[in-house]
Formats: sequence, C-alpha cells, structure tokens
Amino acid sequence: MEQMTSEQIETIWSSISHYVPERQKLDCAIDYIKTLVDHGADSSVIRGSMEIDEKLTEAIKIVLEDEADDVLNTSEYGYEEQ
Repeated sequence: MEQMTSEQIETIWSSISHYVPERQKLDCAIDYIKTLVDHGADSSVIRGSMEIDEKLTEAIKIVLEDEADDVLNTSEYGYEEQ
C-alpha cells in the first residue's frame, strides 16, 4: 500500500472540516488522526500536516504525544509500568 502524503492528509481534512460544527472539530480531528495512525500512516508525514489548521494541529499533538507515551510506558515484556 502506498503511503499518504501530508498534502493528501491536508486535502481530506479541508474537505471534512467544512461540514463539522466548530464545537466538534477537535474531536473529529482527533478521530481522523487516530484513524491515520491505526492504518499505518507515518508520524513524520502526519506532523508535516501541522499548521494548516488549528484544530488539526492540536489533534496531531494530542494523538502523537499519546502514542509516544504509550511506547515509553511499555516495557520490553509488553507490560505497562505503573
């Protein structure tokens, strides 16, 4: 499967965001970014989409920070540290 580009991510978000009420845009953006991550989109490509839209930028920071925290909190045996 071919990787998405940051331009494609931006284009899709621009198309979607016009139909989402302002109060729901952050939640929608978070779900969008989580979906991209779940489908194997490269985090550096996702980060390349920052700065086109305030809500998308915030969602990228939230999702990729959570993803990084999950990796750091998992030991080599697959257990989360407490």
